[in-house]
Amino acid sequence: MPIQLAEDMKAVIASARLCFAATVSPDGRPNLSPKGTIRVWDDGHLFFLDIASPGTRRNLRHNPWIELNVVDQLSRRGYRFLGRATLHEDDEVYRTASRRVFDEGGAEFPVTAVVRVEVERALPIVSPGYSRVRDEWQMRELWRGRRVVLEEEFETHLRAHGPWSENPR
Repeated sequence: MPIQLAEDMKAVIASARLCFAATVSPDGRPNLSPKGTIRVWDDGHLFFLDIASPGTRRNLRHNPWIELNVVDQLSRRGYRFLGRATLHEDDEVYRTASRRVFDEGGAEFPVTAVVRVEVERALPIVSPGYSRVRDEWQMRELWRGRRVVLEEEFETHLRAHGPWSENPR
């Protein structure tokens, strides 16, 4: 039976827009895959578009259990969602989910399937850094400044080494 997703859970998902999906392969090995299209389907379900994850699809066909970890980068907190996934290809769930993501993002791209998860358990993820700050506002301010430094460091790397490319020069 699905749980009721709290408003805070929905807000974290809307803010993060990125999750890490954990599945288990048929031979028992862990598989962790980033998903940039995580959304709330309704009060008890989440979904993401499967753009290029044949391993995730294969694993879910073998074992439908999945855990999704979603963390807001500045607040350093989020949730672990555990549930059973269903794969949708060329059905109403597929069309509705794809359209929602495309309408929000302003771009369309090939989608192999939609993974919809009936959330059975949700647990908080909270950074131990909260033991060193007054509250969430202070945590966010700290990480806003830290992100600026990290972005500058990575852009220095890109200037020195060039951007990543699937087809290296």
